[in-house]
Amino acid sequence: MPHFNDESLLDSYDQRPSTSNVSLSDSYSEDRPSDGSWSVSEFLKQTDSFFKTLGPFVIYGEISEIKNYNHIYFKLKDSTDGATLDCVMWQSYSQRLNFEPKSGDKVELSGNISLFTKNGQFKFIAHSMRKLGIGSIMEKLNELKRKLDSQGYFSRQKKTIPQFVNTVGIVTSADGRAVGDIIKTIEHRNPLINIIIYPSLVQGANAPQSLISALNLAIEHNKCDVIIIGRGGGSFEDLLAFFDEELVKAVADCPIPIISAVGHEADYAFTDFAADMRAATPTRAAEFVSSVLKSDLYYAVEQYVKRLTDAIYRIYDYESMNLDHLCSRLKNSSPELYVENISKQVDLLVNRMEGACLDRLTDYERRLNTLKNRISVFEPLFYIEQEVSKVKNCMFRLNSALDRDLTLVSDRLNYENRLFSLNNLIDKRLGALNDRLKSLVNRANQSNTDDNLNNLNQNFIRTITKLSSLNPLYILNRGYSITFDENEHVVNTASLKKGDVITTMLCDGRVKSEVIDIQKKEKDSQ
Repeated sequence: MPHFNDESLLDSYDQRPSTSNVSLSDSYSEDRPSDGSWSVSEFLKQTDSFFKTLGPFVIYGEISEIKNYNHIYFKLKDSTDGATLDCVMWQSYSQRLNFEPKSGDKVELSGNISLFTKNGQFKFIAHSMRKLGIGSIMEKLNELKRKLDSQGYFSRQKKTIPQFVNTVGIVTSADGRAVGDIIKTIEHRNPLINIIIYPSLVQGANAPQSLISALNLAIEHNKCDVIIIGRGGGSFEDLLAFFDEELVKAVADCPIPIISAVGHEADYAFTDFAADMRAATPTRAAEFVSSVLKSDLYYAVEQYVKRLTDAIYRIYDYESMNLDHLCSRLKNSSPELYVENISKQVDLLVNRMEGACLDRLTDYERRLNTLKNRISVFEPLFYIEQEVSKVKNCMFRLNSALDRDLTLVSDRLNYENRLFSLNNLIDKRLGALNDRLKSLVNRANQSNTDDNLNNLNQNFIRTITKLSSLNPLYILNRGYSITFDENEHVVNTASLKKGDVITTMLCDGRVKSEVIDIQKKEKDSQ
């Protein structure tokens, strides 16, 4: 109950001029107010004087919307019907407090009522404050905090906020100061960052569900590297949406790294504990996501380009050295070099064979001349048989040598021109030998050795025929052919494959053809 400590003032207030008996018709004037009427200033002064006569009062309630400067401004809320009273505690009284008042505290105040005459605002001037305990709102919030903490929403593994952010999503009011501060900060620090706003309510009964819907939309779009959820400063009641249980769970379960930025630095909301990071203000959150400035990005790009260029040059130098090494190896073991070496060996063998043949033919000619001289002096038949035997032996050795050398030449490369030359040379030499032998035979006939010479002549002709038949070029006249590949190598089925081009030499020319099928001869079963 109010305590009236000055009854004289109350009596004087009651003895003020009464207007109940004043008639408007009697006192009304177009130029001045009615008799007994008060100006606003007089009315407020008289009312304030009357209020000061009341009290002191002792009241209790729950603190909300507190602002602590040098003086403490706050509202005292009745938890039963929600009635509120504006209160102020001057610094001279607040410095005597043994605790720091905050929103949600249930306190008991002692003080007076005051009416500010400048604006007619009604306030309670608190001279003392006593803390009664945790308010009902804070008690419910603490119970919810313990529940969420026990369920692991506050202690979960936090996701790392990426250093380089390309797109940031903002879940807040579209027309609040927070979104403007975030956009201004990001565009000033790093205008390369894309910004997507997901508007929602941030206070009121529908705010939690609106925030959850906006957050789910950002998750569904999946375009953001990081999400900022929050709002600017306000009263404790204004921030209650960020204490909502379902919103806290949605923030904790968000697959995208999320930053909670609610109110001012002194304000803490449950979303701060559930998010991957807490920022004291929306501006601080914007500064963090744009911690890499545009100049930093340009510098990083320059460094990456420099490192990439150096790496390219290093790879180029290494591969160039490797290519030179491979080219050197290829040059030393190339097919052209191999063919050139083989060609030189074949040339050497052909030269040696030609020399050997010429030497042997020269020797045969010398021997025939010797026989000629000896036949003219001694018994021709004995010497002829002896020399024919030597000729046969020489022919056999010559045949073997020619067979071996010509087989080697045929397996390596086709040197048909040189073989034709050799054949002509052999024909000439054999023709000369034949002529000389006929001459010897004629001379022998003159010595009555016809039968023996005829036999000798037949043997000699057979030997010449056999020697001629062993000539690799003469077999072409018998219907045979020799097949070479593109490199003039004699081929077999093992060295060919489909699509190869081969050359077949016939007695009257060459035929080029393409391999369309290969049929190998089956090996004889053991």
